[in-house]
Amino acid sequence: MILIFTSCFLKTNAQFSINDYKYVIVEKQFHFQNEPNEYNLNELTRFLLKKHGFRPVLESDVFPNDLKSNYCLALKCEVSAKGFLRTTVTVALKDCNNNIVFQAEGTNKEKEFDKVYNYGIREAFENFKKLNYNYVPNNATANTTIEEAKSIKDDSDEIEQLKAEIEELKKEKEIKIKENATKELKEDKSENIKTNDTYFEAVTIDNGYNLVNTETKKIIYELTKTGMVDVFTVKGNNGIVYKKDGKWMLEYTKGKKTVVEILNIIF
Repeated sequence: MILIFTSCFLKTNAQFSINDYKYVIVEKQFHFQNEPNEYNLNELTRFLLKKHGFRPVLESDVFPNDLKSNYCLALKCEVSAKGFLRTTVTVALKDCNNNIVFQAEGTNKEKEFDKVYNYGIREAFENFKKLNYNYVPNNATANTTIEEAKSIKDDSDEIEQLKAEIEELKKEKEIKIKENATKELKEDKSENIKTNDTYFEAVTIDNGYNLVNTETKKIIYELTKTGMVDVFTVKGNNGIVYKKDGKWMLEYTKGKKTVVEILNIIF
């Protein structure tokens, strides 16, 4: 990676500061992505916001009650990218009136899509260190006018209704998916598949990565590169980590059974 520059600016006025906002809403799909959380970038953004003291909420999550009734308690995090030979990734925090409160940029010359956006976001977040964010309740953001509150509630009700209709349409499909998954597991009883709820940050080492628990900061797995793309051996347990259908899988033998875990890895 070749870093060109990073920059940021903080927009303030007499009434609000960055510390007046309790939450940050992260978009579920940035404009340059083909699908939600492509390349794990939205989860990476939420992780980095949390690292700098913010309370991040994914756009697809269930919002806290106070945020449901007052969207002005939150900033919205938007990530954009532009350029060809040099790609500039911009991380912007906007208030409920779409004003930019804080913005930072990271520019690099990486060629691979997943790396150029990953590195750009990480470089942009280096500028967040100077914010020293610490939420302090402000009556101006904690209370909106009656008109604003009504408008927000109406929009919220409409969104919730649309979500309910979409969920209803998905039910039949989800049931079929679960039935097929259950059938596949019954057909192959030797394999147990489960999801590891822990988030791991991949730290580069010689010939591989250390997978670090993002909460405890402890190294849990040491991955060593193989001759195959996105396939690593796991030191100490005769297992392997590989990428399948966009997910990272940990596979190892326990007794006479093969165990497969889905890992949440942030590169």
